[in-house]
Amino acid sequence: MIKINLLKPEKKEVAAGGTTISLTEEAKPSQLSLPALIGAIAITICGIGLLYFLQSSELSSETKLLADRTLRKAELEKVLKELAEIETTKLELDNKIKIITDLKLRQKDVVFMMDKMSRSLPEWVWLTNLNFRGGSVAISGKALSNNLIADLINNLQNSNSFVNVQLKSTTRKKEAGIDIFEFRIECQFIRQSDLNKVV
Repeated sequence: MIKINLLKPEKKEVAAGGTTISLTEEAKPSQLSLPALIGAIAITICGIGLLYFLQSSELSSETKLLADRTLRKAELEKVLKELAEIETTKLELDNKIKIITDLKLRQKDVVFMMDKMSRSLPEWVWLTNLNFRGGSVAISGKALSNNLIADLINNLQNSNSFVNVQLKSTTRKKEAGIDIFEFRIECQFIRQSDLNKVV
């Protein structure tokens, strides 16, 4: 097939050293085709849509993960709170058990001490006050003579349950026409458990 251009070509004259030359130039249209433009826009929109879908899906996944982690954190905080309460209760119970154990030990010590004290008392000596705290014993009493007070001190020392027996004071008074000697003695009590270790 042969194409014939029926249009008159444009001529341009260029002077070169006194000679005129004619150039023919065809006009070429520089237009973008409409289907190519629509296709490019469609591809761009599809790309943006796909990117939006991917980002939306990732955001949804991250949001769900955050909600799960928040729920898990709340559950763990509840468990930690329960553990703290259990630990507090355990400490309270341990303290109560320790107090009860100490009271039982002291009760045994008091019974043992009172037994040793009563065996050490000579006749005509009676006690008016007895304080027992942390192993220290303070004894107040009355006797008919100073010799009976000395016997009490010797008996306490010989019982092997009392150490550092010291007479702190003695006062002579008359009661119902009879001479009475009031005294105060301090000493240290050796617990039964400690006494067993020594023996």
